[in-house]
Amino acid sequence: MKKVWDRVGIAVSSACVVHCIAVAFLPLLFPVLAHYYAHLTWVHGAVGITILFTTPLAFLPGYRKHGLTWIIATALSGVFLVGLGWMLEEQVSEQLSHGIAIVGSVFLVFAHVKNIQHSHRHQHQCC
Repeated sequence: MKKVWDRVGIAVSSACVVHCIAVAFLPLLFPVLAHYYAHLTWVHGAVGITILFTTPLAFLPGYRKHGLTWIIATALSGVFLVGLGWMLEEQVSEQLSHGIAIVGSVFLVFAHVKNIQHSHRHQHQCC
């Protein structure tokens, strides 16, 4: 069950990357889309809450199993950057705020993948 949360985290973080790229760059290519994307602000809150929910559910059991603090640090850095991108959305350009969130999401995907790999390795090494 623990790996399920990592997989949910990978899916949500990947969806965040796709959403941020679409919102930041598609309106530059197709200006008519800017009006449509302006009404999707609820998506940021939903993704943010999901990330905050899945992160401890995925990483705390993984950390207990493998004890690698760098994975937790990478995940927390990702959560911080996603949150920072969301908070800066009204203060800076969409490209910058979404770019920060994209980097954070990539950190989260990487951390989830490593959490799965190291939890799996540790399980086979000790059993």
